[in-house]
Amino acid sequence: MNKLKLEFYLPQGNWPEAAEIEVLLEQVKNTLHIDYEKSIIDEKKEQDLKRDLLWSLSVFNRIKIKQSRKGKSLYPLLLVSSDSKEITFYPQERVKEEITIQDFLRGLLNGEVKCLHDISKEFVGIFD
Repeated sequence: MNKLKLEFYLPQGNWPEAAEIEVLLEQVKNTLHIDYEKSIIDEKKEQDLKRDLLWSLSVFNRIKIKQSRKGKSLYPLLLVSSDSKEITFYPQERVKEEITIQDFLRGLLNGEVKCLHDISKEFVGIFD
């Protein structure tokens, strides 16, 4: 079974959805034993994250990085890793489909992996 990890990146500022996401992350941790880390990131860390991880995942999996139109700042982001390799991120957007962080976490709690590309093999044995 793969070792999954969730990393919750929270850009500086007021994000009302952050509290709900943290409650869901705790539920996933307690129920499915998937660890998570939370990091509050500044503008430089956002740029590093985009350059070092998100752009390649975005292009490879054909999913859009959700960021503000004006400043290109990130929204709260959940990075999913399997065996220390980044496999996807949330929120995900492709054409008219979107999966929020909350949708993904609620899906996990209900035994479902919600993703716009196939990552099911990474979750084998998680729901047993």
